[in-house]
Amino acid sequence: MHLPATTRLRAEILIAPDAERLVTLFADSLAEHGISGHFCLRKTGSALTPLVGDAPELIARSHSFFVDSDDMYFAGARVLLAEPDRALNNEEMARVRGYAQLFAARALALQELADDIETDCGLSLRERYVLGRRLAGLAPIDIALEAKLTVQSVTAAIDNAVARLGAETQAEAISVAARRGWLAVTSLENCSSSCQNLTYKAAQNG
Repeated sequence: MHLPATTRLRAEILIAPDAERLVTLFADSLAEHGISGHFCLRKTGSALTPLVGDAPELIARSHSFFVDSDDMYFAGARVLLAEPDRALNNEEMARVRGYAQLFAARALALQELADDIETDCGLSLRERYVLGRRLAGLAPIDIALEAKLTVQSVTAAIDNAVARLGAETQAEAISVAARRGWLAVTSLENCSSSCQNLTYKAAQNG
């Protein structure tokens, strides 16, 4: 039986085997509506943690285009979206929201797996944590205080992550890790025994 393209895409998002494939599928669906970037953040109360997406720069932008998703089995999520290059009608907006909620649910599921088991991503928990906190806007000294690490340990983690990812800059390393779903860490026992819960208070979008 031949399934409509939108039905096939929804099914593929729900069974995407890894974060990078998920990001690509979602980007393809958004491109049809003139949206050129996205980023998903985990919601814990009023706090947000950078998770996965192809446009981490959206976190620092002052914009209002986002989709919130809540699920009884996972923490909620907020999907930030680049402004569309044209006005969307109600049907298109409903489709974008539906895809965003599916994307968020699958992103959260994949992240739960990545944080609970050993992965072959090549980055340590500390490196993933530090890159995520840098994306959230924290300076190395703030990360060090939060995680009970030295500033030297934080900067070393950044340098190591840049080298391991084959990146030229810290920003490039963050972008690569974000697209592959390697940022968020919900269990930091191997980072520091006294690490605090990772949260990012979003200044924009409430």
